[in-house]
Amino acid sequence: MSDLVLIGGLAPADRDRVREFALRLSAPAYAEPLSGLREDAALTPLLLRNERLLGRAGFTGVIRVGNVPTLRFWRDLDERLRDVPVVSYSRLPFRGLSRGDVRALEDLPNAKPVARDEKLFARDRDLAERLESLLDVEPESELALIRSLSRDLPTGSRIYLGNSLPVREWDLVATREDRRYVLEANRGANGIDGQLSTFFGWCSPDALNVAIVGDLTTVYDFNAPWIVPQLDAQIEFQIYIINNGGGRIFSRVPSLRTLSEDVRERLIENAHDLSFEHWAAMWKLPYNNRDSGRAVIEIVPDADASRRVWQRFDELWA
Repeated sequence: MSDLVLIGGLAPADRDRVREFALRLSAPAYAEPLSGLREDAALTPLLLRNERLLGRAGFTGVIRVGNVPTLRFWRDLDERLRDVPVVSYSRLPFRGLSRGDVRALEDLPNAKPVARDEKLFARDRDLAERLESLLDVEPESELALIRSLSRDLPTGSRIYLGNSLPVREWDLVATREDRRYVLEANRGANGIDGQLSTFFGWCSPDALNVAIVGDLTTVYDFNAPWIVPQLDAQIEFQIYIINNGGGRIFSRVPSLRTLSEDVRERLIENAHDLSFEHWAAMWKLPYNNRDSGRAVIEIVPDADASRRVWQRFDELWA
């Protein structure tokens, strides 16, 4: 098995260099949304689509290019995959792991092509098609709604993802059509704080600005829209709130599944039955109006449909 090229966030000016390196090496690659290369047509034959496959493929090494990845696989490299060699090429000095060197992006080697593992790519494409089929059957599930949103936003939109669950769900199911989106994201242990404030500071008058955030993330920054009257009048923004009734990412954490559902929902997921219509009205923002230049749009997935999709998705890997 060859090395894996793991492409994290990249500045636009670095994408040509990284694309050329990946094409020369011709090794399997995984490109995160913030890389700007996830939807790159030239790289499509090299790109794996299933993060879960990365830890099972038996790669002999990992070449990280760009910023520290957000993937679960990256944490696995510091835990159960500690014997896998890692080298990073980045503009930033952070290793993001307890091992491995960080080198300049300009030092990407003039690599020779490696042999292609057709079985790996066939497995990856089959799993991707099965996930698409699951979403087709459950259009009101959370993952299907994220997929639909990624297909429906105007071409060239500026999209801000926050916090962990929107980042990971976009990575998993968002369209791979090149719609020229400009993506930014923020996540981490304390990444739930100040997400909407960060989004408003990032907004630009050059395109529609879209925030895709969770319900608890919105609650944690409830007062952020105070700045809206001071924004440039040309700035258009839409805040999409994925309201699934709590911090549902914690229902996916294996170490928490030993807790009773009641304890997990009350103490960890912070389950609720809030709606955000009156919050939008408080800040004089249109509610659920996708035609408005400035709006709050609440997306409420069907909980049972979401549960079925995740269960069947897990069964693909059993």
